[in-house]
Parts: sequence; structure tokens; C-alpha cells
Amino acid sequence: MNNSIAFHKVAIVIGTRDEVISLRETVLGIEKSCSPEDIARVILLLAPDVITNCREEAYKLAKEGFPISVEVVQEEGGNLATEVPNILRKQADISHAAFWPADLDAPPETLALMMEKAKENPAAVVTLSRLIPGGSLITSKGLFINLRDTVFARLVCMLYRSKQTDPHFVMSIFPVRDFLRFDLREKFMAFLLEYTLCFERLGTEVIEIPLKQQPRTEGKSNLSVFDKLHWLVPVFRLRFLPKRKIFREGTDEQT
Repeated sequence: MNNSIAFHKVAIVIGTRDEVISLRETVLGIEKSCSPEDIARVILLLAPDVITNCREEAYKLAKEGFPISVEVVQEEGGNLATEVPNILRKQADISHAAFWPADLDAPPETLALMMEKAKENPAAVVTLSRLIPGGSLITSKGLFINLRDTVFARLVCMLYRSKQTDPHFVMSIFPVRDFLRFDLREKFMAFLLEYTLCFERLGTEVIEIPLKQQPRTEGKSNLSVFDKLHWLVPVFRLRFLPKRKIFREGTDEQT
């Protein structure tokens, strides 16, 4: 783990596909609750199959002149393991990045609390957990989905001997310098779990904040049961991969 990291500013990446009102409320919530001194910019990352209304709302938000700058980036082909690092490499004024949803699963105000923890512990990953005291899964998902998520989380924690409780919820703030060293390969949403597990292999401290998950008010999850099974690929690949191989060529755990 690299303990020489200092907190400067954060770039917040918000993935969006079919949210319109929720997208606006998410951006307004961040603008209201977070300090412009802490956030370099909010980046609205449009999915390849983004709906027209969502795209139009994103560009409206980018033009409204908020204290925290809002930019729009069109995702090309779903290869997040390539596209997201390329986006973050262009953010020369940040030390940290955050991934955040546009569906109001988590109140935007929670991000301000996460940022305070990141400022106190800049070498750590700060994430949300639904499975620690004070947190909860939403009942509207149904018993099967919640049981699936709980079992999956416990499987990952057992395999990695991790102190995390909810490693695949993947709303987090993390140090960019370490993130850009990882040799990431997963496409689509499994990429979010992949980089989380890379931090786990690196031995990075993880600070969890409880979250009472909220039901979506808009938009529909496109993560099927089959898609969730695909998340097992990075789980097992990274667990048994030699540690040095989680890094891109030319970097290693000593960098």
C-alpha cells in the first residue's frame, strides 16, 4: 500500500443510461452537499445505449454553470477497463476519483461524508456497505435478489480473507495513482468489482460507511442474473493471480 498519497481533489464519475429526473437530482444533491474546493469536476459518463432524454439532460446539466463543473463523456463500447483509466489520466488536478450512480440508490449527501473520510485517510478506499450495522438492503428487490447479493458478498470476503462486508456494491472513493497501475480487463459493470478486488490484493485499507439502500425512482437495472454470474470471473481470476500480475507492465507493488 502506498502511504505517501495526499488528498487534493476528486473527480466524480457518474454512470448513466436511462435516468433523467434522477440524474438531475443526483447532480443537484452533489452540488448542494459537497464543497467545490474538494471536487474538481463531475463527469457524466453516458452508456453506449443511453436513451435520448438522458443524453439531453446530461448536456443541459453541463451548460448550467454550477459551482462544481459538470462535463459529459460518451462511453464508446462498454470497455470500462480501458475507457475509465483513459478518462482519469486526463484529470491532472485530482488525487482521488469516485464512482457514483445516477439512480439515487444512495443519497448524494452520503458522498460528502465519504469525502471527509478520504481526506482523513487518503491512502484508503472509502466505500459504502449495506451489510454493516446502520445499513440495509432494499426490500423492493425481493428476497432472492437480496439473498444472492448477501451470499455473493460473503463468498468474496471468504476467498480474499477480507474485512470488507459489501465488496461488490462498488460506490467508492479511491486514490487514482494506485488505480492507474492496475491491469484492468473487465468490460461493463464487472469492471467496478475488478478494481475493488485489485485494491484488496494490494492490501489497501478499506473504510466502510453504512448505507440504507434506496429504491430506484427512475430507470431500470440492466444487470441480469447471468450478468451477475459473470462477476465471478474477476473474483476467481484475481484471487489466484500472482500479485505482481495485477499491475500494468512497467509498474509493480513497490511503485
